Amino acid sequence: MRIVIDTTDYISALIGKTHRGKVECVLLHENIEVLADATLLEEISEVAYRDKFRKYITIEEADQFISTLKRRLRPILVTSIVEVSPDPNDNFILELAKDGQADYIVTGDKRGLLNLGHFEGIPIVRLHEFLDIIKGHQ
Repeated sequence: MRIVIDTTDYISALIGKTHRGKVECVLLHENIEVLADATLLEEISEVAYRDKFRKYITIEEADQFISTLKRRLRPILVTSIVEVSPDPNDNFILELAKDGQADYIVTGDKRGLLNLGHFEGIPIVRLHEFLDIIKGHQ
């Protein structure tokens, strides 16, 4: 199974222990490939290093988190151009899902991607919904 996880869930995992365990469960699952491209990794890095997160994590913790992601995520070369997201800044997630032939897009973005419901046959779900789905496949 191939999935794309949106930046919102990675940042929630970085600053919150509960969410971190859920994302780690997905990243470590033997039957799941979590996809990423340069744009997603750049956005995660940019957000993780914002000053407003220093009260939750140190720069060193952000470094370690991003380094771990780079080792665990499957790199995808994205060539598609998509312009359907309610938030144009989220189109790169859809492009990644399309070119990576994702089975699911996982996001916590209530105002953007979740409103689509699906994209080119790819369901767009919340993390807890995806965890329920993989429990059903075991």
